[in-house]
Parts: sequence; structure tokens; C-alpha cells
Amino acid sequence: MEYRELVKTIPRTMREVLSNKLMDVLLEAKAGDAVPSSVAKTLLYYWQRDQLASEAGLTALLRAVVEADPVRSAAVIGDFGLEEIKLAISLKEE
Repeated sequence: MEYRELVKTIPRTMREVLSNKLMDVLLEAKAGDAVPSSVAKTLLYYWQRDQLASEAGLTALLRAVVEADPVRSAAVIGDFGLEEIKLAISLKEE
């Protein structure tokens, strides 16, 4: 499943808080250098425009945070009850 398809399953009311939590994970990740520069630039673009909670912004953020810290990403997503996304992320780790 593609990241955009995963993001489409996230309720809009949850996206703002989730994007804030995922950004915290990304900023604290020790493997931040695993994020491709193109993804980092896209993320910066949406962050500067306060659009990380948009579908496109959250798609870039999810991709980046899964690359940087898949374990904490899955934990945060699990905290929000998004089990299908958590499972998809866990499968990408393997």
C-alpha cells in the first residue's frame, strides 16, 4: 500500500494532532539521515506553509518518519488507533 493511500484512511479530524506527534518523532529520530533529501525538501515546503496536516503534507511526513524511526512511528500511529496503518508500517520494516 502506498503512503498516500494510507493517509486517505486517516480521519481529517485526527490529522493535525497526528502530524504534530509524527513531527516530534522525526525531529528526535537518531536516523534522520535515512530520509531522502527530496522527501525532506517536500516536508519543509509543507511545514513552511502550515500544511503538514494536508493529505500531501501528511503523506510526505509519514514517509519520512517511517524511514527515520519506524518503531516509534508505529507506536504513535497505534496510539491513535490506526491499526491498519500500523500494520502496513510494520510490514515495510521487514
